[in-house]
Amino acid sequence: MTYALNQRAVRRERRAKTFAEALTAVEEYLEMPYRIRRRPESSASVRQQLTDEVSGLLARMAFHQAWLQIEASSVAGPYAALVATARAEAGTQMSLAWQQQPLTSDDSMNLGSAYPRDRSNAARAACIEVMRRHL
Repeated sequence: MTYALNQRAVRRERRAKTFAEALTAVEEYLEMPYRIRRRPESSASVRQQLTDEVSGLLARMAFHQAWLQIEASSVAGPYAALVATARAEAGTQMSLAWQQQPLTSDDSMNLGSAYPRDRSNAARAACIEVMRRHL
């Protein structure tokens, strides 16, 4: 009996960690407009670094979507909705951030206002609710 309870706890912990990693990938993607806006210069190497980061995040989110479809199908739909919402919101914001001049002073690092994330926050809350139920 103890073995079965321990195994259940281990599975639950593993799922919780995987869910957290999936959510972290989306959170990092949502932060990319800030990273782009705060880029130190407009050089080929900086552009390459930032676009590589975006590509890596897209790959991580795709990995988590596939994993959830296999291991936690009830969570896959809400996570896919979260990813789609984040891509729509942050994608537009990234495009706008690339159009801004690089920041050159410490004072300009405080952008003054946050990029809106209302839709992504709502999708994230819905996804977390389903994840909790699946644990």
